[in-house]
Amino acid sequence: MNSIFHMALGDSACKRAIAYYRHSAEDKQENSVPIQREHARKFAQQHGIEIIHEEADEGKTGLLANRPGFIAIFDNWIENDSAPTFEYILVYDVSRWGRFQNQNEPAHYEFRCTMRNKKVIYIEDGFPKEDQMLIGSLQTAVKRYMAAEYSRQLSGKVFHGCVKVSEQGYSAGGTPCYGMARELLDEHKQPIRLLKRGEHKEISNQRVRFVPLNDETTQAVHDIFTMFVQENIDLSSIAATLNDRGIPSATGALWDRDKIVRILMNETYTGARIYNKTWNRLRQGKRDNPRDDWVICRDTFPPIASREVFDKAQEKLWFILGKWKQGRRAMKEARMLIFKAINDFFMNKGMTEDDLFFIYRDFPLVLSVSTDVSPTEKEWCFILPEELRNYEYVLGIGVLPQRSHPIDQFFVLPAESFGIGGICTFTDKDECYARYAISTEKLEENILVLAKALTQSSPPSIDG
Repeated sequence: MNSIFHMALGDSACKRAIAYYRHSAEDKQENSVPIQREHARKFAQQHGIEIIHEEADEGKTGLLANRPGFIAIFDNWIENDSAPTFEYILVYDVSRWGRFQNQNEPAHYEFRCTMRNKKVIYIEDGFPKEDQMLIGSLQTAVKRYMAAEYSRQLSGKVFHGCVKVSEQGYSAGGTPCYGMARELLDEHKQPIRLLKRGEHKEISNQRVRFVPLNDETTQAVHDIFTMFVQENIDLSSIAATLNDRGIPSATGALWDRDKIVRILMNETYTGARIYNKTWNRLRQGKRDNPRDDWVICRDTFPPIASREVFDKAQEKLWFILGKWKQGRRAMKEARMLIFKAINDFFMNKGMTEDDLFFIYRDFPLVLSVSTDVSPTEKEWCFILPEELRNYEYVLGIGVLPQRSHPIDQFFVLPAESFGIGGICTFTDKDECYARYAISTEKLEENILVLAKALTQSSPPSIDG
């Protein structure tokens, strides 16, 4: 029997290996790290292999390669020329290596091992036979797909369960917003107590809901709506008032206009439970969802701001903060001027009128009135339409209604800076101003990059 193993492994008695184990929260007990370790050691003993090192990732999803143990086996062992000699990486099964959604990703990491003369061995499958390498590769590919599909199906089940819970007004996870807390309910939906950060329900038929914290932070939210809607106090003055009171913001830092806007645009404060504002399923990248995809259950707790007050706040944010009403004519004129410049620019480069039609229709452009908030400080408030959310960057133009030539300032704005509410507001004193503002000399170059992004999937590289 030993001679057979020696023939199959090429004198395996002299071989050495490192072992990698992974176990995530949703995995069953039979996939735990101790059980994987037991299988690996038994396999090694049967085949005369010495395990010289072990790495484990407990409670880590297999959707990503960004796991401490997984990174360590490459940095410290597989791709480290100073590491002790070994031939194999032992892994319990394909899913322990990862449940990558891109099927090229697990193969990529295996190829990196092959380039260093190391071979990944899946214990459940054993050593591949030399005369069945093609079949073995196909079986591994199928198992990779099945591992990824397991995560997709599980993600779908979890999502639909969260939707159902949210439609009933309960929390499906997440952190409460500023001024709010998580309240634990018993199986009869009666309040038990407020949960601390990191605490979770202990029984499956218990529920959690968001409620006002009823402390100074809740009062601050109430005062923000009151000052803005009923007392007509501007955003900067509201921020200054809260800072003078010594009330910290959600981050613990001082209040500013952007933080005030985020409070005023958060519909949760009307007593609504809102779920699915953002999308990050299967760790494929976070993005904001359109409002039509939100799950909203109203009147789940006593409101901090009434629906009437909240609606008036949205109206003021649109017409007063953005200065849309008084600057509408100037922005229309600015749009015509910039598209005429784009037309001349691309016509000189030989672009056809048909191509220009698509650029006019889809070009990522937003406008804002340039407002003097003090003798030495200027402010802009840009609103991102829903149809431009798929762009990584948009061209922002500040306009001045009182001038014959309304265009005042150019910006290249990351779409992510608009947040869920679709508003990006800043002044020329803010740190982000230097990153966003572009000179007239750089305008044509950036317009060309943004126009190219209309016909290609890769994100543009913006030069400010």
